[in-house]
Amino acid sequence: MKSKHGAMLILWATAALGVLGCDQGDDSEPGAGSSTGMEMDASTGDTDPGADGETGRPTPIPPDPPADDSSDGGMDTSSTGDEPPMELSCEAYCGIYMDACQDFGEYANEQHCLDHCAQWPIGTMADTAGDSLGCRTYHVTVASSTDPQLHCPHAGPSGMHVCVDEGAPDCDLYCTRYFNNCEGDLNLWADMDECMSTCGEWYPGGATDTSGHSIGCRAYYANLAA
Repeated sequence: MKSKHGAMLILWATAALGVLGCDQGDDSEPGAGSSTGMEMDASTGDTDPGADGETGRPTPIPPDPPADDSSDGGMDTSSTGDEPPMELSCEAYCGIYMDACQDFGEYANEQHCLDHCAQWPIGTMADTAGDSLGCRTYHVTVASSTDPQLHCPHAGPSGMHVCVDEGAPDCDLYCTRYFNNCEGDLNLWADMDECMSTCGEWYPGGATDTSGHSIGCRAYYANLAA
């Protein structure tokens, strides 16, 4: 009988403890939340800052505020001072050339300039040598502010040994082929000097050109005339 009575006490205690264990923070019970609520530091008497004194639950920690990109640590793209790069275009190039290099007369008019420019490789704004619109734009831009006598020839269709690719067809190749293969009434030049002088204003182009206003194209057909 005693063992039965003891077993009943254990079951009751277990049930009671189970109920109390699920009842966390009920203010109506003076002992509720004593194990999880506000605690005292025995050595200092201070309360635990990580607990809520009313509910006994841990006080949530607010998230850090979002980073302010306008502070010193952020990137301010509005004050870099960089200007957008000039666009490479035949319109921009010819507009500058017709004003800065008008004394050189390599183009009859702006449309003539645009027609020449259309056959050039674009290149980049960083080009200062080689056959490209980028190279010619660089030199005509410099010519517009200083020393057009030096830079306008580089900016023209011939490139004047600067804005031209190494190994590109030259006037010596063209005129030699022409005078060798186009004799008599077929020769449109008075002499070699006239051929070289006129050719000197042409765009070199490439050795494989079969069309376009270039030395390469003319040299190709002068060679076929043999």
